[in-house]
Amino acid sequence: MEQYVVFKSHKQLFAMPVKAVTRVIEASNFITLPEVADYILGVYEYQDHMIPIVDLRRKLFGQYTESSDDNKVILCDWKENSLGIFVENILGISYLEETNYEKELAKADLKRGYIDKFLKLEDKVVISVKLDYLFDNRQETELLATVDQLNADKGNASDGTDSE
Repeated sequence: MEQYVVFKSHKQLFAMPVKAVTRVIEASNFITLPEVADYILGVYEYQDHMIPIVDLRRKLFGQYTESSDDNKVILCDWKENSLGIFVENILGISYLEETNYEKELAKADLKRGYIDKFLKLEDKVVISVKLDYLFDNRQETELLATVDQLNADKGNASDGTDSE
């Protein structure tokens, strides 16, 4: 069994393998960006890099995550970059049992690419998120371009040159 970070978004339990998670932070103030997808809350500066913060609830369910003291950002590895996932709260780190539910969903043509597998936490079903498939190709390209531009701008600002 593998260890997972278990978290909640839209009253649904999700999980991500611990090995994909860099750190969990408490952050609610992000640098907002113009002209980005509505599920990108902004960016967060972490270890000299600008990391885009994605509201998972907005991305998957079309509703913004309600702000509360329980909100967390899961910083994780994504496409050789870092990505922050804004969630309702973190339930903890657990070893989760695998199920065969995704085969049934695939037969019914209901399985989505971002669903890695379904896991069990006691009597609850947990969706393991596969970040590589959370965005379609266009969204991924836009997000990667935004990350590249932000980090290039940050590099230029720190060396005294201007990117304009």
